[in-house]
Amino acid sequence: MEQFTYVKRGYDPEEVDRYISTLEQVIKSYKDKDNAIKNAIISAQVAADNMIKNAKAQADEYKIQITQELEKAKDEVARQRMRIQAFQDVYSGLVRKYLVEIHENDMTDLFGRLDDIEKMITHLMDENEDSRSDFRSNSEDSRSDSRSEFRSTSEHTSHPSRYDRDDRHDDF
Repeated sequence: MEQFTYVKRGYDPEEVDRYISTLEQVIKSYKDKDNAIKNAIISAQVAADNMIKNAKAQADEYKIQITQELEKAKDEVARQRMRIQAFQDVYSGLVRKYLVEIHENDMTDLFGRLDDIEKMITHLMDENEDSRSDFRSNSEDSRSDSRSEFRSTSEHTSHPSRYDRDDRHDDF
């Protein structure tokens, strides 16, 4: 604390005035610093508010963009679903159009035809084997007799030859 000189009637007015002036400067300095601090706080608050505001605006923008992208993806999924459904419909139609339903009667008929073909093949193989045996064991004369005999036998057999026409085999 400042010490003042005693004069008549109290302290020296000049010293007191100087001291008061110094205190006023110190107070003004503190006020200036206080104002600077307040301004800095206000500026920082404004900057923080702006940063938050910008961050929120950017987040909102990102949300909008993401929502738009998700909508596009959702639309694309729906579009692909429709394409796949259309493909499935076309594919099912083609399968129904070209797929032959096989009924039990058709299968029985088919197996009957296969049996007939097997019998005919067996018969032809037997005829071929008989012809080879006859060819090896008999002379020229006996061969001609067996050909005549073969012709007369094959005319009376119940097995159709490959030259006989049978309407059941027209489908093949």
